[in-house]
Amino acid sequence: MLTLCFPVRWEKGGQVAPVASKEKKAGMNYAHPRGSNTVRVWWGLLIVLCITRAVTVQAQPEANRWSLEQCLERALESSPEVHEALAEVQIAESKLAQAKAGRLPQAKFTGILSFITGAEGNAVTGDTDKDDIGPYSMGELEVVQPLYTFGRLRNEIRAASQGVVTEQAATEKARHAVIAAVKELYYNLLFSRQIHELLRESQETFTTAVETVEERLAADEPNVTQQDLLRLRVGLAGVSKEIFTIERAIAVTREALKRQLGLPAESTFDIADTRLEPVELRLQPLATYLDNMAQHRPEIAQIEAGLEAQKAQLEAERSAYYPSVFVASGLEYSVAPNRENQDSPFAQDFNSLSGPGIALGVRWQLDFWMTRAKVAERLAEVAKVEVQKTNAISGIGLEIQRRYLELQEYQNQLEVMQTARRAARALLLTTLTNFNLGVGEAKEIFDGLGLYTRTQGDYYEVLRDFNIGAAKLSQATGEEVTSLQYRR
Repeated sequence: MLTLCFPVRWEKGGQVAPVASKEKKAGMNYAHPRGSNTVRVWWGLLIVLCITRAVTVQAQPEANRWSLEQCLERALESSPEVHEALAEVQIAESKLAQAKAGRLPQAKFTGILSFITGAEGNAVTGDTDKDDIGPYSMGELEVVQPLYTFGRLRNEIRAASQGVVTEQAATEKARHAVIAAVKELYYNLLFSRQIHELLRESQETFTTAVETVEERLAADEPNVTQQDLLRLRVGLAGVSKEIFTIERAIAVTREALKRQLGLPAESTFDIADTRLEPVELRLQPLATYLDNMAQHRPEIAQIEAGLEAQKAQLEAERSAYYPSVFVASGLEYSVAPNRENQDSPFAQDFNSLSGPGIALGVRWQLDFWMTRAKVAERLAEVAKVEVQKTNAISGIGLEIQRRYLELQEYQNQLEVMQTARRAARALLLTTLTNFNLGVGEAKEIFDGLGLYTRTQGDYYEVLRDFNIGAAKLSQATGEEVTSLQYRR
């Protein structure tokens, strides 16, 4: 927050003027604002411009910092995987509409336009004029309304409906995968930055130690040796090398997260959090997640819908053993202006109109051996999906249990590493204090810094694994197990 302060004094009449500065007292020429409205207006515009600019500069970086919840919502809106799954839902809905349209009348029209020679007379006597070439058109309209198909249409609609449910479950599965991927990238980016900060801290400590040893060597103090200096320089080089590696990891992870969110490459995106902190868990007992997995895991809904679709297709194939009953109607016409109309119904008339008429029809596929083979194929498909369902349910239950116990393991490790990092920090401070007092050895700084850096790194690694473990448990259960709140 920027505060602009201008020294002012009140003058007679309530006017405000700047307090005379030392330069003015020294004789420098300043225009006095009193009595000058133009000058006061310019002062006001300058103040407003400065404040607006300061607020804009301050707010712009904040507008590009995204919290984890904002990242999740953005990814769910722009993820290609989710949009691809939604397109599959639309395809399935179109197939359902096609299946429902099978109950409606099926109409077909065939029309031709050609040329024909002229003719006069009737079916007994007549004459053809080959020089008289005229137009000829004919059309046929056929309309068929299914009446009863022994369940074929009903089961085709049922199978298509289950196809929509299958694709909807696949869309939810894609959403869960996107959520887990964004969380993992977010936590990895925070982890890399924490390690970068830790390495910078170690680099500064090594640098200070190297400078101190160099000064003591120059002063011929007895408690340091050239080997101590070399050892510290090696440690400093190793830490500096790791900094370059972690900086590359930060850049790559940030770009990967930006791509996952569908942001342009030139955007100044960054995450809002600056520290890697453990997520707040809202765990339920393991048995609760196992009991509710059928309601929350989209894979189970997907495979159950697929099984119902296979059963519906099986019944549709079985209906081919029976005929389909329908009502048909039609209209035919033909027009040839250069042909004489015929009055006899037994003569071919090129100028005629017949229909519409209504007839009851039956269509029966009599190759029962082909129907039996198709039914056997559908039976095998149903048996296959039933086995897949059993395998999926047991596998999902095992996955939930594994992720649950894994998260508990990380939680226990986190408590142990928290104690270890405090001890390592206390040990390093003691070592640095002794060294600065001239009673410690440089080797102890080298060992203490290595232990401190390693312990701190292990702590952040376990913390990162703990947060990612919570994300994977949320994906495994189909429920959010943390306090995160975002629109799915």
